[in-house]
Parts: sequence; structure tokens; C-alpha cells
Amino acid sequence: MRRIYLSLSLMASLVVITSSWFMYDHTWGLKVNHHTFKSPQVLADPIRIAFISDLHLTHSSSDFERLAEIIKQTHDFAPDLILHGGDFTGEDAAVTRVIREDILNGLQLFTEIAPNYAILGNHEWWTDPSWALALNEADIRVIEGGSDTLFIKESELCLRGLGDAYTGNYIPTPFHDTCQGIRITLTHDPQAIQLDDQGGLYLAGHTHCGQFNPPLLDPWWSPTRADSEFLCGLGSSDDKLWLVSAGVGTSIIPLRWGAPAGIEFITIR
Repeated sequence: MRRIYLSLSLMASLVVITSSWFMYDHTWGLKVNHHTFKSPQVLADPIRIAFISDLHLTHSSSDFERLAEIIKQTHDFAPDLILHGGDFTGEDAAVTRVIREDILNGLQLFTEIAPNYAILGNHEWWTDPSWALALNEADIRVIEGGSDTLFIKESELCLRGLGDAYTGNYIPTPFHDTCQGIRITLTHDPQAIQLDDQGGLYLAGHTHCGQFNPPLLDPWWSPTRADSEFLCGLGSSDDKLWLVSAGVGTSIIPLRWGAPAGIEFITIR
């Protein structure tokens, strides 16, 4: 009997130690994830893209310190293009009105590195209808519901923005027929990836990869109607390739467990 108690005690201690490490590492750490994708056509030079989603900035100095670190990491990566996946604010409408100027001033520092494009997240739709105008005035072009053709290092890149499916703002917006370059679609809720019929690379966030994922178990809940294959990380189907980022901040519960915060640095060769 004593041996059984000892074994149970050791197992319990191992679970506590493992869970504590897991929780600490993924609550406070920020992963910089590097991805390399092959271009469907020959490029003169690789194209580098920074994708940053779900900052969820709050009325907290630590959040803005983290933003400063992300800006530094992005500067060091030296991207040709910076894409934002929405959910810049993590506060309600009242507090967002107080801190929005600070958020915009922080985001504007990204524009000193490379051109910036964005779509809105559910928190922007919930807090202030003028987010799109404010971001555009900060030199961060909101491409939601539209598309643009960019020429980066002599290569054509077709960029498209889809509205947030979680708030009912997804509207099919096909690429222009004249697009002959790399196709990239930016959206917030990955359900738009599942609903859409265009090919190319999709970038999304919103799910936080479940945010709270105990070891060996699936996420308890994720705020999307998308199938599980679209909830987190890389995936592909037919002529679609997608990357769903865990994002930076947290929502509802200020805790990450098994879903480390991250930013995505992409190289297309």
C-alpha cells in the first residue's frame, strides 16, 4: 500500500511540475515563428513578410512593453511587408476610447519599417466603427473587402482582405482576374478560409490556438465555427495553404496554457 501511495505521489508531483512549466512558458513567453514557403513562380529575391495578430492591448504598461519588443523583433527581421490580423484592442468600448491613441501611436512605429496592411478583428467591430479610418490615417492601410497589387523586389504580389466571419462581416471578394503574382489573403477568423474559394496563402488569427490547452487534450473551446483543421498552425487543401497564428494577447482569461503567444515571420522563396 505504501508503494502505491508513493507512486501516486510521484505521479502527482510530475503532473504539477510539468503543468507549472507548461503554464509559465506559454503564459509569458513570446515565440518568434519562422516559416518558409515556396513561390509558385521564380522570384528574383526572397520576399519577407511579418504577420502579427491579436495584440489585445490593454490599459497596462506591460502590454505596451511587449509591443515595443515585437516592433524591435520585426525591425531586426527586416520585412518587405507587415500584415496585421486584427484585434488590436483587448478592452471594452469605454476603455478602448481611452487607450486607442496610444495603440495607434504604437502601431505607427511599424510603418517606419515597411508598408503595413491590416484587417479588423471582432474587437474592433465591437468597440468603435471608426477603427478603419483611424488605422488608415496612421499609414496602416485597411484592405478589408478589397485587394491591391504590390511589386516587391520585382515580383508581383496580390494581397486581398476578407472581413471577419465571427462578426458576420465575411463577404467573398475574389482576386482580380489580372493577378499573375503570389496570392495572399488576410483575414481574422479562419472560418473565412474554409468558406472562401480562392487559392493561395491565407493568414488568420482570432482563435489564439485555443489559448488554454491542457497537455494531451484538445482545446476546450475556440471562438470560431471553422473545422478543427483550421484552428491553429499550418494547413493545406487543394490550392490553398494557410497559417493560423496563436497571436500575441489573451481574451476573457489572461492566461495561455499550451498555446504560446507568437508572431509569424514568413519568407517566400
